[in-house]
Amino acid sequence: MKIVFVSDVVYPYVKGGAEKRIYELSRRLVARGHNVHVFSVRWWDGPKVLVKDGITYHGVCRKQALYVNGRRSILEAVWFALCLAVPLAKEQFDVIDCNQHPYFPLFICKIISMTRRTRFFATWHEFWGDYWYEYLGKAGLLGQIIEKTAAMMPDRIVAVSERTAAALRSARLPDRKILIVSNGIPYKHIQQAPPSMEACDVFFAGRLIKDKHIDVLIQACRAATADRAVKLTIYGEGPEKERLKQLATELDMTGNVKFGGFLAEEELIARMKSARVFVLPSSREGFSITTIEALACGLPVITVDCPRNYAIDLIENGTTGLITKLDKDPISAAILTLLDDSAARQKMSEACVKAAEQYDWDLLTAEIERIYNGHNGNN
Repeated sequence: MKIVFVSDVVYPYVKGGAEKRIYELSRRLVARGHNVHVFSVRWWDGPKVLVKDGITYHGVCRKQALYVNGRRSILEAVWFALCLAVPLAKEQFDVIDCNQHPYFPLFICKIISMTRRTRFFATWHEFWGDYWYEYLGKAGLLGQIIEKTAAMMPDRIVAVSERTAAALRSARLPDRKILIVSNGIPYKHIQQAPPSMEACDVFFAGRLIKDKHIDVLIQACRAATADRAVKLTIYGEGPEKERLKQLATELDMTGNVKFGGFLAEEELIARMKSARVFVLPSSREGFSITTIEALACGLPVITVDCPRNYAIDLIENGTTGLITKLDKDPISAAILTLLDDSAARQKMSEACVKAAEQYDWDLLTAEIERIYNGHNGNN
């Protein structure tokens, strides 16, 4: 098959769960003999079209700022959609799979799929619904309308979690239209990877945006430091980074908190394996590949019980981690619980590794291949 993925952001130039999913599926589909293309913003220097790892990348426009005042740029999303139309229309594909966010490219993909009679899928990471009002205020109505209309565009939607699928169904999308293929990890590779020599107590990796609530994590570690010296490592980039560094300074935690940028996969796994606990205090997660990576590294996960944090479905409370409230005190208590009981932490670590096995990318690629071939998979 000739398969195209459409996303304005692409790994490794932008590091996130959606970008990593496209990359991992693409290179495995190439290994299975498929012709895979990715249409994206041109994040790289050099030609508009390049081939890397057997994947053909098409840069349809120059990169622009993804975030404006801490939010994803609407202008960037619209510009990418407009620039996508002509390059994508010049090609003939068997399958188009468009990333759900930022919605506007879905309308372009719909038109092209109809004129070319190409099977059109959309990968859906999270459905916002009423959350649009919290995000945009009264203008949230427009966000709702765009999201619901965009969800009607693809022939089939591939949701990355059962909760995302349920949210789509609640918006009255037909059940037959929705399939589920989760995000994943290179499980076997992770098991073979050695740990880093640089150890820490608490580990976080991801985009530094408000929804991640890394400020609460820093405050929780400050509270825990009253009982013992807690070392926190934060890897990632985003609009909140400078504010978080300032907070660490204000709390007199500069000696206990280390900031770093996004890591290459090999180094990320090595650093995770040398940590004791992974904390994800996010109030909004469509899935969280980083959580699965942490589990595969034998790292118990502390996360928070919020309606839009779908990562809680990845954790068995008390077995592979702890689920708590989004507040510095309960998060601090959970951190100390795991750090102070090495025997319980080791038992959890073994359960974590076992729980992560089902998310191996090789298994998930086989499932997505069946779906692209016209089989219904899990629907």
